Amino acid sequence: MKAIILLLLFVPLTVSAVAQTAESEIVRMLEGKDAEVGVAWIADGKAHTVNNSDGYPLMSVFKLHGAVAVLRQMERRGTPTDTLIAVKASEMLEDTYSPMLKRYAGRDFTIRIDSLLRYSVAESDNNACDIIIRLAGGIGAVDAEMRAIGLTDYALTETEATMHADPMRSYNNRSTPLSVAELFRKLYEGGILGEPYAALLKGILLSTSTGPNKIKAAIAPGMTLAHKTGTGSTLPDGTMIADNDAGVITLPGGRRVYIAVLVKDTRLGSEGNANVIADVARAILKHQSPIPSRRKGA
Repeated sequence: MKAIILLLLFVPLTVSAVAQTAESEIVRMLEGKDAEVGVAWIADGKAHTVNNSDGYPLMSVFKLHGAVAVLRQMERRGTPTDTLIAVKASEMLEDTYSPMLKRYAGRDFTIRIDSLLRYSVAESDNNACDIIIRLAGGIGAVDAEMRAIGLTDYALTETEATMHADPMRSYNNRSTPLSVAELFRKLYEGGILGEPYAALLKGILLSTSTGPNKIKAAIAPGMTLAHKTGTGSTLPDGTMIADNDAGVITLPGGRRVYIAVLVKDTRLGSEGNANVIADVARAILKHQSPIPSRRKGA
């Protein structure tokens, strides 16, 4: 009997057991938090979730959906990524987050599409996002492109302008965490974009400047993160609609973990939200099984 017990104690954890350990740790971590937190990750071809409902507002994470949509259209037409487009001064809303506005305020201008995408995705520029949506043919056309690639468990009906005009409409652009993680997986493994369009978007995601204290805070040396953040408005009662981060972590050796942490109706504050997102990412990474070592001659 003692021999059997000792043998059981030294049985290595399977991949599914490791994932279960991560899920259990995250559930405990989220207990008592004054927020609704949804988590999903895809590793080694398997999906894992905690609180994976379809009611999490995407906020600026949906800028990734818009970027994929317009690039797919460009690829079908053979439109170069450095194509210049005209932007009217009237398209640049002033009372919104827009680094691009500082450069082009008050005048019509032209800009390369690849530069516009960098503003929208890497810098989370709201004006750039809505111009991208306009180029794609509207938010309905963005939704159609997502359906065409097989994305499910999400809804897209709003632009940055409509959400800015009525913050409650932010709840209309919503998703499960797993749907967001799956979009990243489709970009990196699903062939939804060919070259050079895929390489452009991956490079932009790697250069994202927002959210350095979210998933990025959990990244260890030798890892890289390509991601998109999203932050919602704060309602009069102090509740923040959403605070999100999602992306792909490339581990040493090249394995990828696709991750989405979506925080809804939170009263934790911006720093508290970021800490939760970073802690969840650390828990997921901590439980990733190492790459099996290859025997000599194998």
